Amino acid sequence: RQTEKIEALGQLTGGVAHDFNNLLMVISGGLEVIDTISPARRGKVLDGMRQAVERGAGLSRQLLAFSRKQPLKPEAVDLAWHVGGMQEMLERSLRGDIRVELDFAPGLWPVEVDPGELELVVLNLAVNARDAMPKGGTITLCARNAPSMQDEELAGDYVQLAISDTGTGITPDVLARVFEPFFTTKEIGKGSGLGLAQAHGFAKASRGAARIESEPLRGTTVSLYLPRTERRVTREAAIAPVAQRVEGGGSLGVLMLVEDDDAVAELTREMLQAIGYEVFRVNTADAALAALDAGKRADIVLSDVMMPGALDGIDLSYQLRLHYPGLPVLLSTGHLDAAREKADAVGVPVLPKPYRIKDLESALLAARLETQANTEVLDAADG
Repeated sequence: RQTEKIEALGQLTGGVAHDFNNLLMVISGGLEVIDTISPARRGKVLDGMRQAVERGAGLSRQLLAFSRKQPLKPEAVDLAWHVGGMQEMLERSLRGDIRVELDFAPGLWPVEVDPGELELVVLNLAVNARDAMPKGGTITLCARNAPSMQDEELAGDYVQLAISDTGTGITPDVLARVFEPFFTTKEIGKGSGLGLAQAHGFAKASRGAARIESEPLRGTTVSLYLPRTERRVTREAAIAPVAQRVEGGGSLGVLMLVEDDDAVAELTREMLQAIGYEVFRVNTADAALAALDAGKRADIVLSDVMMPGALDGIDLSYQLRLHYPGLPVLLSTGHLDAAREKADAVGVPVLPKPYRIKDLESALLAARLETQANTEVLDAADG
């Protein structure tokens, strides 16, 4: 049994390395040619690079979810609206000989799940379905209410979200093991093999279940049973640019960037300047405190968590809360689970890497508004 796990882990590692190398190839190759191609082709290259970044972020989230290190953020979700909105994206990202159909029953109950992880699970299951249809076929996303479920895993009201394909199917001996950690039938270089195990983990973490039905040559159906919720669905609205929310427009103020990696710092500076901040950068937490003690102006601080020196980003945020209580602080890290408990104890928000400019913009605004509200409460108490 241990030998099987080691062999499967080797396949898993090889698949992940292959996927990341492909993504890095898209980005590095794009950087090599970006300055030498026509503007029309440049747009296509940049789109490919953006997609590679998003896929890499998704694969990283997938690995963290698989290792149970990715915390879920459940909320009320309308499956017809949320998953149905993925149809166009799936049709673009899968092969041209794959058709994606929707079959959502009327009156679907809202469910309580992490919407970002739900999208990732659906995408991974769709990719699995595509791979099972080398000559093309149909993927059907189907949802039905499942009232009064009662078995060894489920009790209560659920919504069944099923992803079906018309592919090669799965043999009974393999079907019995598809949800096992480290089990994959994929060859090295043919993908990570995490999709079904992650779907199972996501469903269980969401207080539901994942089930699979398949017959060789007749296709496969993976069903996610997701818990019904009475909470009201609030569909994500577009967030207005921060600049429009600050009276007078113009600069949003001076932001101190605490980042030891030169390449990350330069790119982050460009993003921050595009949002509307004036940016100055220091390399360490000690340098940040020294700059402020010397009278350097900062209206908000964005800091990495892991960096050289005696203090990390969370230690820095604690010192800033202690000595500069009105100064908003936002932390960022590529390993959220390692930082979450300590950051929560200090009461400082953390933005997971990688992030897009709109995520950075929203997180900075939230940090400023929270600090402002806390300051007003303290001032009222002192008064």
